[in-house]
Amino acid sequence: MKGLAALALGFAAACALAAEPSLPGPKRAVVVDKFQSNSQFDAAYGSWDVGGGLAAMLTTALQQSGQFVVLERASMGSIIFEQELKSNNVANPETGPKLGQVAAAQFVVVGAVTEFGVQDKGGSFNIGIGGAVKGNPLSSLLGGKHAEGAVAFDLRIIDTSTTQVVQTVKVKEPISQTSFNASVDYKAMNMGGDQFDNTPLGEASRKAIDRAVAEIISTAAREPWHALLVDYDGKEAVINAGRNSGVKAGDHFTVQRIMQRLTDPATGEVLAVKRVTLGTLEVTSVEDKVAFATFATAEGNQPVRGDLVTSQ
Repeated sequence: MKGLAALALGFAAACALAAEPSLPGPKRAVVVDKFQSNSQFDAAYGSWDVGGGLAAMLTTALQQSGQFVVLERASMGSIIFEQELKSNNVANPETGPKLGQVAAAQFVVVGAVTEFGVQDKGGSFNIGIGGAVKGNPLSSLLGGKHAEGAVAFDLRIIDTSTTQVVQTVKVKEPISQTSFNASVDYKAMNMGGDQFDNTPLGEASRKAIDRAVAEIISTAAREPWHALLVDYDGKEAVINAGRNSGVKAGDHFTVQRIMQRLTDPATGEVLAVKRVTLGTLEVTSVEDKVAFATFATAEGNQPVRGDLVTSQ
């Protein structure tokens, strides 16, 4: 039996690895913004911040995946808003953050909570009560109501170098009716804690977060890794990614310059980006946050601070 148990654990671990493939090249840097959330969700659970809680859970899960460099941004939403103002010529272009230069992050994940909790057919929230489940002795006390529940949210994955939305993701994890528990007092616990994890709502939240992580990994795998050029003195180039991002001596990258962002005149959305390739880099040495490299070009181009460094 012990051998079978060990085999089962090994098989489960192998499945987990298969579900989260390793991303090629250095680690992509990612930021998770606080999710937008209907105030009705927060009110139903007392003092909870549902949008902030789910965003924090996703941030932790991305960090634990080992696939990303996860950066903390307390006010990423306001920064993106400022960028959008500038892109539409509403704000002074000489002030505020520049498009594609929020930080070293390659992706920003923006979310909105669309479902969270248990509802009856009338749409009212039932904190921890599952309604009329077949075989449930509480059915008569609940008036025969049929309860349904889910944790659902929409994600937009944004490439910070272009401000393009490279992927939209809809995640929905139903809460099984058989798992409803009338004894759960959600208002007495903290969202995201160990006690919450062992509830039907907590289990659904974790499964939804796991699915979101898999989607983000898949999206990142389709996009080349990139960083920014910090400096070039004519001999040596410095990029803003190093040992912490998985960059190592001998790596080769391409240096590109974004020449134009083609935007929709009605919405301001970035539709396409025109780039020109300047040359290539070969990394010679690395530190924790930066890497040093030689630059080569056949066209006589000279890179400048802020140019894009990509694995493509």
